[in-house]
Amino acid sequence: MQKNNWYQVKNSDEIITPGLLVYPDRIKKNIESMISLSGSPNRLIPHVKTYKMKEIVKFQMSYGINEFKCATLGEMHMLISCEVKHILIAIQPTKEKIIKILEAQKKYRDIIFSTLVDNNFSLNLFSKLAAEQNEKLNLWVDINNGMNRTGIKPENAKNLCLELNNNSNLNFKGFHIYDGHIRPTDIGERIALCNKDFLEVENLIQEIKNEAITIPEIITGGTPSFYPHSLRKKNRLSPGTTLLWDLGYQKIWKEAPFLFSAILAIRLISIPDNNILCFDLGHKAVASEMSFPRVEILGLEDAIHIGQSEEHLIVEYKKKNDFKIGDLFYAIPFHICPTVAKYKKAYIVKNGEIGTFWEIEARDYQYDT
Repeated sequence: MQKNNWYQVKNSDEIITPGLLVYPDRIKKNIESMISLSGSPNRLIPHVKTYKMKEIVKFQMSYGINEFKCATLGEMHMLISCEVKHILIAIQPTKEKIIKILEAQKKYRDIIFSTLVDNNFSLNLFSKLAAEQNEKLNLWVDINNGMNRTGIKPENAKNLCLELNNNSNLNFKGFHIYDGHIRPTDIGERIALCNKDFLEVENLIQEIKNEAITIPEIITGGTPSFYPHSLRKKNRLSPGTTLLWDLGYQKIWKEAPFLFSAILAIRLISIPDNNILCFDLGHKAVASEMSFPRVEILGLEDAIHIGQSEEHLIVEYKKKNDFKIGDLFYAIPFHICPTVAKYKKAYIVKNGEIGTFWEIEARDYQYDT
């Protein structure tokens, strides 16, 4: 249950809107909940794609979490600066990116680097480039058990695993399984579907074991299937959105112990007609890939969202009110991950007041080596 008015800022006149507000104390509570569900910080390899902030990585490290997933070279560079133990680039790289990963591996010997593979063409390319750099590359076989976004289907994966295991330029780290398609709102249905889709993975694991090959580790799930996979044994867990949380996942996982810890501050900038309100929250300031509503404006939950452009959000609100131009409102995004990436920095709220900023330094895809 979210505490009423936890988001309100006393010195709100200092906020330039639209602005991203982050609440460190609530983030720490989410880290504790994440560890509680997983049973140990050593079981976690969280994804940094949601927040992209070094300070949040450091928070997790203070709790004993030292291995992380990322999706971009910018995120990888941020994790390098945090001196984490292990960085998994959890998206199969193309040639120009694998070269950058190998360069980072040669430069930062205290950090373990790994990435994904799901086909023979990439496997052979990675092997060739690793040999040219006189490096041994750590690879996870990316398994598609129903998401149909990336990965190789379990029934087709055996030979790829054998080739990877027998390649002297490569190191077989294990399986990576992301099943973000599993989204029933009923927790029992979500567990059942997660277990059903995992059966083929279990068959693959047995096939590999029959070849006398050891599978070092298995990384399972993201945020929607975090809880079902936490009920297994010996697998690793890699949630991401759990630390900031958003309305989209809250609607899927109503029982989740996670708190909203990032919110948008917006202002009323025009009242063009009776019952019509215009806010300074356009496409440039919030994830807008979904249909309306894209945020929930606290205090205006009954408003009908009717339009959005680059700089404006238009809502219809028929209840009697005395709103004035410039009034501050708070909005919870349905999708926090791409929302964060739209900002260069976040206001930090402690004890109800904004103070310093945290740079969102990993929002860029490129970085200087």
